[in-house]
Amino acid sequence: MPAKQSKLSRAVRIKYNILSRLYDYIWPGYIRKTVGEAMAPLNLSGSEKILDIGCGTGQLEKSLLQKWPNLKITGIDLSEDMLGFAQKRIGSNPNIIFKQGDFLETSLEENSFDVAFSISNLHYFSNPLSVFEKVKRVLKPGGLFIIVDWNRDSFQGKIYNWYMGKADPAFAKIYRISEAYPLLEEAGLKPKNHRFFGVGLRWRMMCLVAQKP
Repeated sequence: MPAKQSKLSRAVRIKYNILSRLYDYIWPGYIRKTVGEAMAPLNLSGSEKILDIGCGTGQLEKSLLQKWPNLKITGIDLSEDMLGFAQKRIGSNPNIIFKQGDFLETSLEENSFDVAFSISNLHYFSNPLSVFEKVKRVLKPGGLFIIVDWNRDSFQGKIYNWYMGKADPAFAKIYRISEAYPLLEEAGLKPKNHRFFGVGLRWRMMCLVAQKP
């Protein structure tokens, strides 16, 4: 793993270990909205294998299982403390696996997942192309990759990108749609659609859906 990515990964881990006890209480509306938007494109039978990159406290896992209780889900996160809350939230479930570590360094079977999610963490990837390339490898043909993140196509996104670059050592970059699409295509994923949505006055978000051919 490149040194810059390692430095960012360490910063993200430290940040979210600190935030873990308060995360669900500080941003409940943001979490509900982003998880709901991420799930909106899904049309599942209920037996699929799901990958959640940066699963945090397990809010996506809880919402998915409420609707499709037989899904098999693997959640990965850098923060062991966030994962501790995720495990408490989900409880004992043989279909759910949580792994602590960097997604790029985590061993995953190729061509094995039906859907992969990246929710609110694209802005922490210093090398998103490497992330997208690995997503492509682990997805089954026809599998979906759903990204929800801040976007720099909005005025708020431009301001937040400037501010976070100075204030947060874990931060990498907020992307425009015009930047994200070529990266997905270079990784071998086919962008299908995108949409914008807001969460309060502060966040302007994007939801991108791509597919492995």
